[in-house]
Formats: sequence, C-alpha cells, structure tokens
Amino acid sequence: MKELVITTNSYDEKDIPDLGNRFLTGNGYMGVRGTLEEYGKQQLAAVNLSGIFDRYGDGWREPLNAPNPFSLQLLVNGKEETLCPDNVKSHEQLLDARRGLHLRTTEYMDGTSMIVERFAHMEQVHLLCMNVVIKTKKDAHVRLNAAIDGDVWDIHGPHYRDMSCKENGDAAMVVGCTNEGDSVAVCAAYHTDAHCERQSMTENRKQITAFQFECKAGDMIAISMTASVFTSQDAQDPLLCAQKFVLESPSYPLLRKSHIQTWASLWDKANVEIEGDAEAERALNYSIYHLLCIAPRHASSLSIPARGLSGQTYKGAIFWDTEMFMLDFYLAVLPDVAKTLLRYRIDTLDGAREKARQYGYEGAFYAWESQEGGYDACSDYNVTDVFTGRPMRTYFRDKQVHITSAVVYGLYKYARWTGDESLWLEGGAEILIEAARFYYSYLVKSLKSDVYELWDVIGPDEYHERVNNNAYTNEMARFAFLQAVEISQWLKAEHSDEFDALNQKLNFEDELILFSQAAEQLKQPTQTDTGIIEQFDGYFKLEDTAVDAVRSRLKDPREYWGGAYGVASDSQIIKQADVITMLFMLRDQYDANIVRANYDYYLPRTEHGSSLSACMYALSACMIGRPNDAYPLFLKSAQADLVSGGKQWAGLVYIGGTHPAAAGGAYMTMLWGFLGFDYSRDAWSVAPKLPKGWKEISCKIMWHGKPMKLSSKTTKG
Repeated sequence: MKELVITTNSYDEKDIPDLGNRFLTGNGYMGVRGTLEEYGKQQLAAVNLSGIFDRYGDGWREPLNAPNPFSLQLLVNGKEETLCPDNVKSHEQLLDARRGLHLRTTEYMDGTSMIVERFAHMEQVHLLCMNVVIKTKKDAHVRLNAAIDGDVWDIHGPHYRDMSCKENGDAAMVVGCTNEGDSVAVCAAYHTDAHCERQSMTENRKQITAFQFECKAGDMIAISMTASVFTSQDAQDPLLCAQKFVLESPSYPLLRKSHIQTWASLWDKANVEIEGDAEAERALNYSIYHLLCIAPRHASSLSIPARGLSGQTYKGAIFWDTEMFMLDFYLAVLPDVAKTLLRYRIDTLDGAREKARQYGYEGAFYAWESQEGGYDACSDYNVTDVFTGRPMRTYFRDKQVHITSAVVYGLYKYARWTGDESLWLEGGAEILIEAARFYYSYLVKSLKSDVYELWDVIGPDEYHERVNNNAYTNEMARFAFLQAVEISQWLKAEHSDEFDALNQKLNFEDELILFSQAAEQLKQPTQTDTGIIEQFDGYFKLEDTAVDAVRSRLKDPREYWGGAYGVASDSQIIKQADVITMLFMLRDQYDANIVRANYDYYLPRTEHGSSLSACMYALSACMIGRPNDAYPLFLKSAQADLVSGGKQWAGLVYIGGTHPAAAGGAYMTMLWGFLGFDYSRDAWSVAPKLPKGWKEISCKIMWHGKPMKLSSKTTKG
C-alpha cells in the first residue's frame, strides 16, 4: 500500500482556513482542525464534537468545540518563538493519512527546533495524544507552556457560559458548562523524563502547565501529553470520567502503536488502487481518509454533518448529503457504520412527525438541517443580502421536501446492498409509511384531472425556489410511495406478527392502495422529443443563457445567485445537478439515450455552486460511455479538500470546512462509474469504463456480508 502524505511549508495567514481543513484528524467522536499548536480561536483552531449542540441568544444553534489541549507556546531565553518570516528558518506541516498522524517541524532562527506529533486516537475515541520534541543548538533556558485552551472558536457563540480550570497534581482539567446546561470536560496528563521545573497556572480560560528546562547545546527534550474529552451526553460526571480515563491510559508509545494498528485495519478494507494514474489514486484515497475520520464507529445511532467534523459550519447539521452521497462508501467498506447512520433517522422519526404536524401535513417531514431528536436547525433566513446587510428569506426548511425521500432511499440502499432486512423491523418500515403519508398529504389535484402534482417545492437546484413538479422531487416521491407498498407487502408475507403490530400502531393497511394510486397518477416529468426532461414546470420558458453571462451580472462576488432576486433565478442556469441526480439515483428506469440527452443539455447550464454537483455529472458521463469526460469532474470531487480555491467565507461568516459529500461522490464515481459495479439480489458484475491512461482499478468491498476483492479485470461474480 502506497504512502499517503500531505505536506505544506506555508504558515501564511491567508492559508490558515484551508490548511485547517486539509490537515484535519478525527475519529468519529471528534475532529481536530489541522491548525498549528500556537494558534487559537482567531486562527479557527477547534476540537469539534459530534452530536452535541448549543444555542447562544438568538444565534444559530451549532455543535460544540471542546477546550483545546493541543495548545503550545515555546519561549527560549524569555523570547517567544513566533511563526513569522523573521523568526522561522524552516517549517513543514505534514499529514500521514495512512497512520492518522499530524506532524509539524519548525526550526527557528536561533537554532531551536520544535517537532510535534499528534493524533485523535482511532479506537479510544475520547483520547487525544501529542508528543513534543525540542532541540537546541546553543545553551538556552527553554520554557514550554502546554495549555488546555478553553477560549474556543465559535461562529455563533459563546457557547460556554462558565469555564472552570484547575490542576490536581497529576493532570490539568478544564470544564465548560454550556448555555443549554451541558458539560464538556477535558483532562490532560503530561510526561517527560527530562529534568525540569514544572508549575501550573490559570489564565484567560486556559489551564497552563509550564515546563522550564536549562538546556545545553545539542540537548533534546521530549514531553508527551494524553488528553481525554467527555461530555454530559457520555457520562453523568464527565470530569470524573475524563480524569479516570486519562490517568489509566497506556503510555504515548503504546497508544500510538494501537492507533496506527487501527488505521492499518481500516485501510486494509478501504484502500483503492488505480494503476496508471498516481494523482487520481492519491486524491481518491485522501477523500477516503476524510470519510474514515468522521465515521461514527463508536456509536449505534449517529449521523455525519454536511461538513464532517471540521467545525460549526452549517450548524453541524445532518443533510441529505449523508444518505445520497456518503452512504455508498460506508455500505461498501463499513456496513455497520451505514447502519448507524440510518438508525439516526429511525431515532429521529418523531422529530420528523412533529415537523410535518407544524406545517399541517401528515406523516414525517424530515429536517433539512437535522440536529439531535430531528430538530430542524435550518433558519428562515439562511442568506444575507450583501448590499443591505439584511437577512433574506429562504425556503430551504419549508420546501425541500425531497429530504424525506432521501431517508427512504438510504434504507432501500442498505437492505439491497447488505441483504440485511433488520432495519425494516427496527423502524425502517414505519418510516416508509410515514414518508408516504407525508407525500400523499402534500399532493394537489385539479377537480378536472386525475393527475396528482407536487407544487411549491425546491429541488436539488436551490437557485430556483418554490417551483411546481420538480422532476427529481416527483420521481423520488413516487419511489417513496412504491417502497412503502412493497415493504409493507413483504412485511405482511414474511413477518406477519410485526406487520400486525405496526398496523395496529399506525392503522395504515387501507392506505396502501392510496399510495399505489398516487405512484401511478403522480405527474410524470415533461420530456421533449429528444428526451430532455424539464427540470420543473416552466423551466424551458426561462432565459436560456450561459453561466459566464449570468456571472457577469453580479455586482458583488458574494451575491447569492438564487432566491427571489438572484441573478440566476429567471434563467436556466442551475446551482447543481438536479435532473442528472435523478437519472443516476433511479438509473434502472432510464436508458442511455435519455441520460445522454440530459447530460449534454444540463452540464453547460450548471454553475456547480455545490460540491455535490460534479460527481453526479461524472457518474452520468460513465453511464453513457464517456469516462474521459467524467475524469475532470471526478477529480473536482476527489480534490475538494486537497486543493485551495473553495469558498471559505460568506461576508464575515466562515462557511468553509471539509466536503465529505464530495469525497463520497468521488468514491461513488470510482465504484459505479469507472469500475462499473452493479448488482442484483444475488449476483454482481463489473463493466469497467476506464479513463485514458488508467490500466486497472482494484478495491475491496463488503457485499451481502461477504468480503470481496473487485478489479476492473474481473467481470462478474
């Protein structure tokens, strides 16, 4: 297996947000931004926690950043060693993605160097580990201030109303209490064999442990740190647990060894080899690294935010990204994680029911931005007008009803891929009934027509709001109706007791015929003689222009293109793949001629304003036998977090972070597109469509509970 190492020599201020994402480490419980140890909240340093949220005042509710135990300050002869060109002789930051290790090496002008290795333990997910090595070329007084920094970065905070800092002799401790009454405890223990003076102090929400050394020329000092993070969601007394956990942990070398072994085991399952294209292989495996970093392997019911664990962007909420773009990787590599992600949707069904009730609908309307319990964190004003500074009304929360079908589709994929039908019995079948009820209550029908329609929706293309009969939304709703009927019939035939119990609870059996009728009578997408599917009613009547022409109309590059007054709203220019996404997700229903016509039509009209877009076009290009056209779109997805240029700010608000949906889309393109994997209930096949220069793709997957090795040189099984 080839090494996968990412490096940079930059410590330039303008690069800090990008590098924080690119050098991220994580273990599913928490993600540590790849900022350097000198940095604090001004440089967006963060230890981002999964599944715990807080709201401050009228701000957006968002996930918590824990107090940061990776905070260091180095002083030599009383002078602070700073990261500035006048003080740095050489510097390198490195991510060893095969081992999940973050390293930095900096040599200062006075000859002192500092080497720091750190990681979020991949198996012991509450642990953060760090080893610091300081070398001196001259006799010097060296002081290292190692801190747990409780003055954390927040986008819409502060989220800690109280912060207590102390040391008990064996460990430093910081405990924060949130506005909603949760507690987050961080405990750190340090070890060094070097003779030193050690003292403890509290300063500006920091618990500092200072080490002072009298060094001779050529001396090398090593200090290791083990920290643990617990919240009140993990334990009744998180501080006691954190302290006990860190003090009973093995030594740094042993923790490092077990961490690397866990990563090796994961890579044995997840690695992809691409013979003939080292750049593509590196980019794809780097994408896989990020998907492994955020997989909640420690939980039985937890999902993944749209920006992974890279910060508080998008409120740390769960979008349709998880089921539609990330799930395929976990199904193929870590099916237990896929089950965990879907159990989150089962456990938040009551929240989806409540949202439907609030809007006057029946069944379950899943949150567009889901936090714990299915609470919808999506604001009515998600965009700010750059000219007036006023919030703009958006309708993502209200009208993106296709989110419920994404949950249905995720359950369908899980059962079909794994052969494990247990989720239907654990609450999945109940989701199908409630999803069908929701769409049925959303339908409209003219008194003079037998055709059902879905009005006033937003499809995946968010630039056009409140449209009628969006093709993607209609077809995915039809899919939800059919799944509700099919799985109910299966349940009645194979698990009659469970069917009777569910029917007694929901009283739905008589509704199945209504769902069948709705699927049959729901309006079909309008299609031209050449097979082009109209994205929504009236789309073809909009101005037919070019992306660059619309871009030229911007008066400010930060303008939102959609909504009531956006530059794209009255044109055929779309944000991201919409009809094309439908054609891939429901690919069994469309022949290559239809895909080809729509690919050629919609690609030049797509701005790709979302990282979810490129992979759908790449997959469609493979479906019509154009792998060379798919290749740059595949790279755009695979390199989303590897290259600079992504949008990091909206006005003064940070919107950057990692792009796990793009990473998942890159994996999907490799598997379904270039490798051409496909399957029925009891057989699989491979129909490779390799880009120019590629000689072979090979990977391992789990299919129906069995490990398999796939290769583009193997055609069926």
